[in-house]
Amino acid sequence: MLLINGATHGDEYEGPTLLRQWVDVWKPAMLSGTVVMVPVLNEAAFFAAQRCHPADGGNLARAFPGRTNGNSTARLAHLFDTALLAQCTHYVDLHSGGGAYELLPWTGYFTHTRSVDKAQRAMAACFDHFWCWVGPFLPGRTLSAAHARNIPAIYLECRGAGGIEPRDLQALERGLKNLLQWTGVLQGRKLTLRKQKTRITRDVDEAHLQVHHPAPFDGLFVSETALGRQVRRGQPIGKVLSLDGKQSAVIKAERTGCIVLVRYQRSVRRDDALFTLAPI
Repeated sequence: MLLINGATHGDEYEGPTLLRQWVDVWKPAMLSGTVVMVPVLNEAAFFAAQRCHPADGGNLARAFPGRTNGNSTARLAHLFDTALLAQCTHYVDLHSGGGAYELLPWTGYFTHTRSVDKAQRAMAACFDHFWCWVGPFLPGRTLSAAHARNIPAIYLECRGAGGIEPRDLQALERGLKNLLQWTGVLQGRKLTLRKQKTRITRDVDEAHLQVHHPAPFDGLFVSETALGRQVRRGQPIGKVLSLDGKQSAVIKAERTGCIVLVRYQRSVRRDDALFTLAPI
């Protein structure tokens, strides 16, 4: 069973949009196996138009494997893990920058055993209009639960920035069709895949987006660079200004690399991530 979901975070709309469109137009004449699509996993956050669950503030992408006696977010994580993830053979989680961030679209997965990694590499390669970011295990994610069950799993990150980029939807659709053919669910003429730029890291924090370039205090964020720009370590790339005029801080690049995430929402709280760089 191939399992695909969108809106683990409620303000990420690319996955829900594509999967909901497929409900109306995807009519396979021949289907070998089972495909389960969940356009919106976190309905409460989706209808609140926010990243996290409105009832408890929980981040569903940090709540796995969840528990039956927990808050709303923990119970949802447990239900998804035990009722759906436990039944699947391959898993895809569709994410994006949401309302707060703009991303340079990529796919990725957690390193695992040799056999699982072989499948994950092949799954990620199907999404050949995205670059690939591979890193060590991180706890709490949907992919963490899949990892514990030895299920090959990948995630996708689309641009976000409060909306939907048509090119992202086209790239997602192409990738999902490639994946359906790779898994043998669908038959058809296989496309020639483009060579995919790949970054493999052993640094557990490198692809942990929320820990890089934190805002030093509450205020207004001003970016002085652009998504996809190559920058040098120590180079000024933005600033944060307090609203009372008493504080200002220059944000400098933590490493040399490419800007793959930039905060789109300009109001920031202390410790909000402002940029992420990748050595690609």
